[in-house]
Amino acid sequence: MSITDAVCISADCNGLYFRDLYIAKELVSFILLHVDHRTTIGSCRLVCKQWNSIITDPLFWKHKTASENKKWPNVPRNKHIPWSFYASVYLDNPIGRNLILNPSGRDKLKHWIVLSKGGDGFAYESPPVGSNEVPVEAQNESKLVENACFATSYHSCSKEQIIDLSALRIPPEVIKQCKPKIHIKDWYAGRFDCGCVYECVFSLLDEAKNVIDEFKFRATINQWEGREWHKVEHCFSEYPDNVRFIKFYHGGTDRQLWAGHYGAKMTGSSVTISFD
Repeated sequence: MSITDAVCISADCNGLYFRDLYIAKELVSFILLHVDHRTTIGSCRLVCKQWNSIITDPLFWKHKTASENKKWPNVPRNKHIPWSFYASVYLDNPIGRNLILNPSGRDKLKHWIVLSKGGDGFAYESPPVGSNEVPVEAQNESKLVENACFATSYHSCSKEQIIDLSALRIPPEVIKQCKPKIHIKDWYAGRFDCGCVYECVFSLLDEAKNVIDEFKFRATINQWEGREWHKVEHCFSEYPDNVRFIKFYHGGTDRQLWAGHYGAKMTGSSVTISFD
C-alpha cells in the first residue's frame, strides 16, 4: 500500500484510517517526518485536510529538523506568517547564518559586484600582508577556515552584495509582523607602513531597490598606524515594513599612491537575520 492510500473517515477525525486500521494523528505526523521533503510538500500535503494540517503546522518542520539532527533557530510562531516560511527554515535555514557569500576572498571576487577597481585592483591575501592576523572572532563569525582578506590598491576599490530576502524564502509577512533583527558586520585594517581609507555602507532597500534605511562608516588610518584589525557593526531593528533587499557595500584605497596593494584590507563580512 502506498503512503498516499490513507484516508480520513471524516473531516474532523483525530487521526486516519489505513484500510481498516486507525492511526492517531500524532503517529501519522511521526511517519510523515521520515518522508522526503519534496514528497511531503508536493504529494502528501494534497492527500487530505488532516495531512495538510499536519504538514502546514510550524511545529512539524521544527520536529523534522530535529529528527535529522539539525539545529532549529529561534523562530516565532505567528498565524500571519505562511507555513512555507517554516519549511524554508528547514530547507535553507536563512535565519542565524551568514548571508554574505565569499566573505574573505577565498573565491577571489566570486559573488561580489565590483563597482571600482582602481590602481591594481583587488587582491586576495592569505595571510594578510603587513597587517596582524585576522582575529579569531572574525574567522568564527564569517565561517572562515583561513587567515585571509581582500586588499585594495592606490585608487578606489569597492564592491557590494545585494541580498534578496524573497530568494531566501523570507516573505514580507515575516518582516512586517516580526521585525527580525538584521545584524551587519565587517572587519578592516591597514598596513604598518602605509596610510589608507576604508568605508562601508549597510542599506535596507524596498522592492524597487530604493534606500529606506542606511548606516554609513568611514575611517582614515595614518601611515605607521595601520596593522590592527577593527570591527564595524550595526543592527537594524526598527525599520519600515517594506524591506525587501539588504545591500552590503565596502571599499578602500591607500593614501600614499604606492603601486601594489597597500590600501585598506577587509574580511569577515557578515549579514545575519535573527529573532533574538
